[in-house]
Amino acid sequence: MDKHEISPEKSSDDESTGEDSLASGEHGGLDVDWEALAVAVENQLPDAGSFLNVVTGEVLTIRDRDKEMDPTTENSSDWIPVPPRSSREGYRTMQRFIDQLDDSPLKNRLASALVGRGAFRRFKDILLDDPEQRQEWFSFKDCEVFDYVSRWLSQEGIVPATQPPASASRSRFSAAVRRSTTRRLVDPQVGSEVGDGVSDEWMKAIAPFDRMDRLFRLNRSALLIVDMQVVFADPAGTSFFPSALPVRKRLSALVQDWRAASRPVLFTRHVHKDSVQDGGAMARWWRSLIMEGTADSELVDDLQPLETERVITKCRYDAFANTELEMVLRSMGIEDLIIGGVMTNLCCETTARSAFVKDFNVFFLGDGTATANQELHLSSLRNISFGFGRVLSVQDARKLVSSG
Repeated sequence: MDKHEISPEKSSDDESTGEDSLASGEHGGLDVDWEALAVAVENQLPDAGSFLNVVTGEVLTIRDRDKEMDPTTENSSDWIPVPPRSSREGYRTMQRFIDQLDDSPLKNRLASALVGRGAFRRFKDILLDDPEQRQEWFSFKDCEVFDYVSRWLSQEGIVPATQPPASASRSRFSAAVRRSTTRRLVDPQVGSEVGDGVSDEWMKAIAPFDRMDRLFRLNRSALLIVDMQVVFADPAGTSFFPSALPVRKRLSALVQDWRAASRPVLFTRHVHKDSVQDGGAMARWWRSLIMEGTADSELVDDLQPLETERVITKCRYDAFANTELEMVLRSMGIEDLIIGGVMTNLCCETTARSAFVKDFNVFFLGDGTATANQELHLSSLRNISFGFGRVLSVQDARKLVSSG
């Protein structure tokens, strides 16, 4: 067996043998960082390798470019390489998830997605329109990843001092995984997959909370376009969702109006340079990140900044977190901030909340933000309208800038 290949799961008949093996392990009672190991096996870069310290339990990822500073060369017997999960193992995980489903139409769709190249992306896209089922998938995948880590530790003769997180218990999954009402992936603002018109559905959602008395001052305003990157807003992106396309078109027109009025336009890009150094909770939660230098990380063609326009590079949902954004806005005398982009309920909403806490007046674009489904989108708009800012249409924002 190749040293990077993990043996299959043991059957129930083999359980006692497995326990005896663990009891006599070479490295007993190691304080294992399960989350760090899970990130290591799922998120390794082509030019990087991860290592486990069998004395301290530390997990370390070393890039090829940093080999001269590689601490594993000292006391090298304390470090062992952590093998990444192969694509074949990931494929098996998807198959096992499908086997547990009780929804025949969904099972058939997911099974069909596994045929041919691009299986991982097709599988994920099918689950995007059902948040509850998608969360079941993430939990199931966590189980599989922790099982992989457990089997590897056993093969290495390492007895963990702790068990994997309780939330990863496979007992959570019955033969019939809960299935919520089927939802189509739609443009949350228009009710069709790629429509251009604007319905009043989101306006009705925020109507009970709308603060129409909030004044907008063009001469103290800036437009912030959040994360309109290939990964989300281009069909070639690995996490593309269709609702981003009409939003992209609207924002492009708004940016042109803003520039014509000589008002500041700022952009954000969410990227990571090193999953270990700047991944943090994002890496633990998502296990895959938008890496600098990839096609996914670039802003879409029709929302490229001018040379004079600022691009804020961030690695957290909040565009203010550890960035220069607040300093830039203060230096320009900005007090009113219009926010549009993706995703409504993650980076856009988090940034809007943070802006409010920092005493900026928030104007949030109801049809100029997008996310994976309508339920999440409308929930965010209600939250913003209730306690953080005024929710506007892109058309309203265009009228404000043209009349100013």
